[in-house]
Amino acid sequence: MRRSKPWPTVIRVVAGAAVVWGIYCLRGNIWSRLYPVVVTAAVFSVFLFSLWRTPLIEVFARRMGEELDSAGVEYCRRATVAWVIFLGCHLAVTVATLWAPLSVWAWYNGFFAYMLIGAMFLGEFLVRKHIKSSSRK
Repeated sequence: MRRSKPWPTVIRVVAGAAVVWGIYCLRGNIWSRLYPVVVTAAVFSVFLFSLWRTPLIEVFARRMGEELDSAGVEYCRRATVAWVIFLGCHLAVTVATLWAPLSVWAWYNGFFAYMLIGAMFLGEFLVRKHIKSSSRK
């Protein structure tokens, strides 16, 4: 049984706390405007780095009890890549809205971003169902 070293996790937590503390020290409304950037960057990083190990979509599928053949594993990798691309674009727009008027920032980060994420979930779900149904034929 391989034991992981706790130091990389400790370093990440300390670095994250330092970033949050630094943002807090800036005061003003910058924290509320940076929050979507930090969250999106964290989710983007998790999806991106999972490509070097087990793609995150594959992890989700296996945890839901899916039995994956080689085509299923390849689909999971492609779906994870699609999420990485989507989240990268979303992160870029989220960062760009930091310099936009507050109304634009609020519209994108408070409404439109959720619609885009929902559309991505729905699209991936429909593609997966289509692939499953066509593979059974």
